[in-house]
Amino acid sequence: MIIDFFNSNQSAILLGVSVCIFLIVSGGAYALANTWRKRDGIRRRAMTPVAAHGDAIKDRRSLRHQKMAGAGRLLSTVATHFVPVNEASVSMVRKNLNAAGFFNPSAMAWYYFIRVALAILLPASVMIADRILVFDVDTSRFLTFLIGATLAGLMAPSLFISRRIKALQQQCRDGFPDFMDLMVVCAEAGISVDQAIGRVGRELTQTYPYLGVCLHLTTLELRAGRPLTDAFNTLAQRLGIEEAHNLGSLLQQSEELGTSLSDALRVYSEEMRDKRMSRAEEKAAALPAKMSVPLTAFVFPVILVVILLPVYVRVSLM
Repeated sequence: MIIDFFNSNQSAILLGVSVCIFLIVSGGAYALANTWRKRDGIRRRAMTPVAAHGDAIKDRRSLRHQKMAGAGRLLSTVATHFVPVNEASVSMVRKNLNAAGFFNPSAMAWYYFIRVALAILLPASVMIADRILVFDVDTSRFLTFLIGATLAGLMAPSLFISRRIKALQQQCRDGFPDFMDLMVVCAEAGISVDQAIGRVGRELTQTYPYLGVCLHLTTLELRAGRPLTDAFNTLAQRLGIEEAHNLGSLLQQSEELGTSLSDALRVYSEEMRDKRMSRAEEKAAALPAKMSVPLTAFVFPVILVVILLPVYVRVSLM
């Protein structure tokens, strides 16, 4: 029955799928361009002194900025039909998007829009492939492909966010020892903590972009009057690594006990360098075990064939 319905309404289905593909591709291109522009603006502001931000206020009066703001409002209005009402789910998704580096307020709207778009596009692609390539599949298997494509479209954005969070956490974990070394230099030079974080954040923006952006946000929080321990605890939650949580506890204990901040940072910096060296040695020690699988699967059969082939040829000729 479903196949007969597709045969009778082939033109209407192809037209609807073409319109959906056009809208999804256009929306995805706009989302990527807007996200890249926002992240590039954050990176430039992190590397630019505060006095140079006056030009950004003038840009808000431009026609381009007004068009982008109007598009953002339209997207937010459309996304209200896709974003769940549950506050706990919304908070968790927003937290994951921030951890993945998407600080734009419209990132959640784009997230749910892409999920719905993929859930429509992938089953439509399956139907188009079935019509064009003419696969010989029964109805039950065709419905299974449709359900699998829909589930894949719903799960693909979540998997992408999870993998991106892990990649950014690894980036922050690699750059945290460098951050501690630069903090020790700034503390010994007599620079205050908020100025040191801003300076170090600008230095690390090129090498570790996400870590530099998070440090810039921490600098803004400190300038707004937030306590040092609370700002570092927020930084630890934003980075999601153990080293940042330990640094927040260290600063809190140093403030409560009245110990020297530079000495505490120096000791913790040495510990971070030792941890990074330990992780490198652990990866080097695990390399032979990881190489045993490709060696057994690819190299050993070739060696076996090279050794036994002459014997087989000689025995077959006798």
